[in-house]
Amino acid sequence: MSTTGAAAGGIGAVALGLVVLFYQIGQWRGGDPTPKIHFFAGLALAALLFLGGGILGAMGGAAAALGDGVGTFALESAVDAAGKAGGRPPMTGGEKVGVSGAIVGLCLLALYIGLIKSGRHDLKSPVIRGSLVGIWLGASAGLIGMAMGLIRTSGNTVGDILLHSV
Repeated sequence: MSTTGAAAGGIGAVALGLVVLFYQIGQWRGGDPTPKIHFFAGLALAALLFLGGGILGAMGGAAAALGDGVGTFALESAVDAAGKAGGRPPMTGGEKVGVSGAIVGLCLLALYIGLIKSGRHDLKSPVIRGSLVGIWLGASAGLIGMAMGLIRTSGNTVGDILLHSV
């Protein structure tokens, strides 16, 4: 993704997230009898299931670990030598955090599905709005952060080339 595309996506997601957040605040000011905790539970669902600490983060971490393992095995088999253990960064354990976050998110999702199916249909809208706000504002932070990281990384690379070639 290009830096411009990431920034545009981030700004669009921020706008959508803020529109839904302001709508929810308007609902509260208008006398919505549903407790606010259900909106915040929707935010928690978004953070646990859809953002980096959830299912996508766990899948990405597992895919990276699998790719690293396959690549190391292929390289060591091709040259018939073991690679240096000190040259690789240590595993951070992010996969465990992602899986545990996904499990907690699925439990919270099961709780709300059970509540809605048992007759609490009024909880559906605040939970969905909370999830949308969490996804859009969280995704926008990730996209804008990625764009800024790309700008910083490319700037550092260009600066490094200029400094070391002179």
